[in-house]
Amino acid sequence: MDANLLDIFSSLTCVRRAQAKQYVLANMLLFCVFGILCGAHSYAGLSSFIEEKFDILQAAFPSKMKRAPAASTLWRIIGKICLAELEAAFRKHAADLHRALGGGPGSLIAYDGKSSKGSYDTGAGVKMSQLLRAFSVGTEMILGHIAIMEKSNEIPAMQTLLRELGLSGTVCTGDAMHCQIKTVEAAKESGGDALLQVKSNQPSLESAFEALPSKEKPSDTYVEKGKIARNRQETREVAVFTAGSLLGLPEWNANATEAVRVTRTVMRKDVETGWKWRPSHEVAWFASTQDGLGAKYYATATRGHWGIENCVHRPLDVAMHEDASRVRKSPNILSTLRSFALNILRYNKVRNVGGALWRNAINFNRVLAFAGT
Repeated sequence: MDANLLDIFSSLTCVRRAQAKQYVLANMLLFCVFGILCGAHSYAGLSSFIEEKFDILQAAFPSKMKRAPAASTLWRIIGKICLAELEAAFRKHAADLHRALGGGPGSLIAYDGKSSKGSYDTGAGVKMSQLLRAFSVGTEMILGHIAIMEKSNEIPAMQTLLRELGLSGTVCTGDAMHCQIKTVEAAKESGGDALLQVKSNQPSLESAFEALPSKEKPSDTYVEKGKIARNRQETREVAVFTAGSLLGLPEWNANATEAVRVTRTVMRKDVETGWKWRPSHEVAWFASTQDGLGAKYYATATRGHWGIENCVHRPLDVAMHEDASRVRKSPNILSTLRSFALNILRYNKVRNVGGALWRNAINFNRVLAFAGT
């Protein structure tokens, strides 16, 4: 890594008056990340963590601070941070970790938004905060965020984030909401490609894709059969069709060079079915700006997109209690600090986030020994 967390946080601008700087901003942010790694998920919890571990933290990271800040002091300090500066620091740290894990050109980057459901403030007329994240499927690193504006949605947010990150040589994936020509153009402008699900929000494109099997045979197919687990077995068949000019949609000629059909057959048996296998079928279409990569690649890519749900959204809500948190003061800053913590856990090969937080709370030396801090 090029720099540790304390150095990265030291680059942030502290707007407090000199007389009010009893608490060092960089140290406070570092201690908050450590607190999150030990299971704290509110300003009160972070303040209590710093108070309990203050002597250890001061010994490891000396500063002029004489005591831990109260919860109200902590949220005032954090509330004065420029979110754009913190995001730039996060992206630098994430890029270092991503590069150290072998990430780079060829990576699959999943984009998806998430709300902090408890961050709304009815009295102040403030709706819940939302962030759109970019997640590297291969290295399991969150590479960046962007706030979704209150009267907007994920579509322009993803287009902006694609351009800001500029991840050349990567493939971005998104759900059907993001199947937009402007999104594909943003991916190409950044030097990458796109693989986006197609649904009824693009009726002409969906109809054109569904007509392709009657016009031509697939250029490649691949079948993967999962193991039987919990009385359920899934079989996925991936077929790749040449699209482009065959679609009859000039605006998509260069933006959907291949159409990918994923047919999923799920066999289930339970009490409701009398313990007999009952099948269900589902067909999904994806538009790709690439060509010649084969059905096996697309099988991995289409499934890999959902890693952002399993590796990011679920641990944030279940282990780090992001949805349950009622923090309404600067919730996006706390969300960004949780992303710092989650990236550090993934960098240290942690699979069970909840278990790791519990063990870290018992033995704080585990946190101090983590690489990437």
